[in-house]
Amino acid sequence: MKKLLSILCAATVITSLAACSSGTTEDSKANGEELIVGTFNIDAKSQPDVEAQRDLMAENNVEIVGLQEVDKKTKRNNYDVVEKFAQDPYQDGYYTNCIGFQGGEYGIATISQYELQETSETKLYSDLFKGEELANELKEAYMNNDPDDQASNDALDAVSAKGPVEPRYYQRVVFEKDGKKIAFYNTHLSYEDMDLRKQQMETLKEALDEDTCEYKILVGDFNATQSTKEFDLFKEDYNISNGKDGKWLDTFNGTDDTMNVNSVDNVIVSKNIKIKSVKMVDSKLSDHNPIVVTLELK
Repeated sequence: MKKLLSILCAATVITSLAACSSGTTEDSKANGEELIVGTFNIDAKSQPDVEAQRDLMAENNVEIVGLQEVDKKTKRNNYDVVEKFAQDPYQDGYYTNCIGFQGGEYGIATISQYELQETSETKLYSDLFKGEELANELKEAYMNNDPDDQASNDALDAVSAKGPVEPRYYQRVVFEKDGKKIAFYNTHLSYEDMDLRKQQMETLKEALDEDTCEYKILVGDFNATQSTKEFDLFKEDYNISNGKDGKWLDTFNGTDDTMNVNSVDNVIVSKNIKIKSVKMVDSKLSDHNPIVVTLELK
């Protein structure tokens, strides 16, 4: 979905698909273990109340959550959002810078009640979709933007009118609950082009397919704005939360005339994870409602 001040990603790419032993016993597999996960686009442009957003996740017993639109010491949010979010009951966080913005950074983050044993980030094909020159123009306009300086706002508008594509990343972290290791992915995909987004989804599916962790979870704002069929790629090999049993949740609660559907956020899990319940939490804390999903690890 379209975000006027969504930001580029020009960080060093770190990839890590290390072997991931589950460490489970046959008894634990038989019993299954519950895990509550979430995904939440926190709407950085609105100067969100991050403490209230964290409390909302805690009140819904979310144990690990993927965040999108995360600022780090920008002019609009002049503090470390991850540091503020990763407070009790959360103990760990992992941030990926996607692009410099307003003298700071903008990206995505994973917040967890559990220690993150592995962390990595991978850049998706995105910003070069319209060429390197335009990507560099956007990068410069974002970094130099000052909301109190009309000239810098005009410069950003001029670049945006050319239709550049923002850079995108996905994160992978590994944590352990009750002796089971889980690979947790978080992402925020491109809104600008449906074919580009399909390519990004194919890249994500390939990463999940090749991941040696027994349990795999992918969350994010997929910006699947044109049709719920954009998620069909995952249906055969994975379980999908938003769209489960044909029920689609309109997680985007704002207004955007370019969108055909508002069910853009999702939680996708490997087949050995049962989706027990899916809940959208109505909230005015962002232009997205978070999704909270209760899972059972078989």
